[in-house]
Amino acid sequence: MRRPTRLSALLLLTLTLSACSSLPLWMVVQGKAEITDHRHFVNAPITRAAVPSPLPSPAQPVALRWPGGLTPDAAAEQLAARDTVALLVLRRGELVHEQYFNGFSRDTLGTSFSVAKSVVSLLVGVAVADGRIHHVDDPVTRYLPELQAQDTRFGQITLRHLLAMRSGIDFDEAYTVPWSQAATFYLGPDMKAQVARLRIRTAPDQAYSYQSGDTQLLAMALERAVGMPLANYLQQRLWQPMGAEFDASWSLDSAAGGVARAFCCLNARAVDYLRLGQAVLNGGRAASGAPLVSADWLRQSTAVQQRPGVDAAAQRNIERPASRFQAFYAWQWRRALSPAQTAAGQAAAARQPGASAWPSATQAEPGDDVYAEGLRGQYIYIAPGTQTVIVRLGRERGGLFWPAWLGELARLNP
Repeated sequence: MRRPTRLSALLLLTLTLSACSSLPLWMVVQGKAEITDHRHFVNAPITRAAVPSPLPSPAQPVALRWPGGLTPDAAAEQLAARDTVALLVLRRGELVHEQYFNGFSRDTLGTSFSVAKSVVSLLVGVAVADGRIHHVDDPVTRYLPELQAQDTRFGQITLRHLLAMRSGIDFDEAYTVPWSQAATFYLGPDMKAQVARLRIRTAPDQAYSYQSGDTQLLAMALERAVGMPLANYLQQRLWQPMGAEFDASWSLDSAAGGVARAFCCLNARAVDYLRLGQAVLNGGRAASGAPLVSADWLRQSTAVQQRPGVDAAAQRNIERPASRFQAFYAWQWRRALSPAQTAAGQAAAARQPGASAWPSATQAEPGDDVYAEGLRGQYIYIAPGTQTVIVRLGRERGGLFWPAWLGELARLNP
C-alpha cells in the first residue's frame, strides 16, 4: 500500500477537523459515544409503574459458578476491569445476583444503545396485536408515504425487511468517523432531514446488512401507525404494565424535531432492562401474568430467518459467519450459536490460535438463547433452557465476546 504523502495527510487532517466542527462540543471532548450521553440530549419521559413488579430474592443466598472457574471475588474483579457497570442474574423469577461497578448503582440511568432496537421490535409486535399495524409485509410507504417521493423503490421495502435488516437501503453504519450516517443520526438535530437523505443501494431481501437506518424507519412507521410518540407507546403498552421500578426516557433529535432516536437511545436502569428480558422469557407476559406481547410474535421475531440470498449467510441472516462473533440476526434480536458449537469453537481456537475454528454459515446451528445487544456491551441475554435472564451493562466491551460468556454463566447455574 502506498504511504500517504505529507500533502495527503494534511488534507485528511483538514477534512477531519472540518467534519468535527459540526459535532457538538461535548462529543468533540469525549471522542466517542458513552452510556451517559442521555445527559446531552433532549429526552422524552417514560413514567414508571405505580406499583413495581417484585424481583424476589431467593430464601438463601446463591453462590454462582463463574466461567473459567473464577471465585466470586475474582469474577467481580474481572468484570470491573472489563468496564462492566452492572451485572444482574434472574433465574426462575428470582434475582440471584445484582452487582454494580465503576461508580454505578441500582438507580443509575444508562443508555441502552442498540438494545433499543429489540424494544422497537417488541412494540411493533404490540402494534400488530392492537390492529394498528396491518401486517409485517406492509410496505413502509403505507405508513411513511413521503418516502415514495424520495424514491419509488421505497415502496418495495416492507416492515419485514426493516425488522430483519434486509432493506437494501444505502446506509453507512461506521462509528469511528463523524460524517457517517450512523454518527449524524446519533448527533443530528433533525432526524426527518436525515431520513430524507436516505437512498436505495439494492433491491430488498437480498442479504442481511446491519444498519440503524432500518430501525429508525421502522420506529417512525410505528409512531405513525399508533398515532403517538414512541416513548408514550412504550410507557402505555410495556413499561407500566410490566411493572417498571424506575422512570426512563427516550432521547430525541431535538426539542423542535421531537423524533425519537429509536435505533439507540432508550435510557433506563438495569433492573428494568431485566424486567423486559423477563417478559420475553415468560412468553410475552409480565411477572404478574399480565399479557404484554403475543407469544406468537416472540416466536417469529426471534426465529432463524429463511430468506432469499446468494449463500447460506444471506439466506439465514447470519452475522459475521465463520467467526466467534457470529449470530443469527432475527427481527432486531440475535440468536446465539448453539452451545456445543460455541464450546467446540472456543476449544479449537485455544489449541490453534488463528486457525479456522468456527462453523461455516452452512454448518452453523442456532441455540435457544436470544439477546439484545448495544454498542458498549449492553446486553439483555435470555436463556430459556435454564429460565435465566442476565443483564450486563458496560462503559466498553472490555475485550470479551459477552454472548458466549453470558451463555456459559447461564448454563453453569441451572
